[in-house]
Formats: sequence, C-alpha cells, structure tokens
Amino acid sequence: MKAYIGTKVIKAVEMTNHDFGREFKGTKPEEGQLASRGYLVEYPDGYKSWSPKETFEAAYREISQEEIQVINSTIPGESE
Repeated sequence: MKAYIGTKVIKAVEMTNHDFGREFKGTKPEEGQLASRGYLVEYPDGYKSWSPKETFEAAYREISQEEIQVINSTIPGESE
C-alpha cells in the first residue's frame, strides 16, 4: 500500500458523543454510559460526523484569521 496525506477545510464544534447521537441520529445513551468529549465535524459536502477529542486534535488545528482570508479569497462563495 502507498502512503497518502490529505487536506481539507472542515468546520467543527465541541460536542459529546451523547449530544451527537441525540441531535443527529435520534438515539439516546444507554443508562450508565458515560459521555465522551469530542467534536461534531462538518465536511465541505455537508456530511456530519462525530470524532473523539484526541483523534480530532491529532488530525486538525484551528486555522488563523490570515488563513481564513486566503481561503475566502480563493474559494468562491465561502465565508466565515
């Protein structure tokens, strides 16, 4: 297998897995199940998923205002 590195601009907000399940999957946690910290992730095509905090923070970093300006100037219709 070959190795690849991918890049994409995503949107995310901190959210527990319990909140994600209730809001996007219509499920509720089983009694006694602990909530895990993580992030709601929205991809450019609108797909939403949940990522555990450690996994998300190992893969992503917040972009700076300068980077936002560059992205907005190169992608038609995109804005913060």
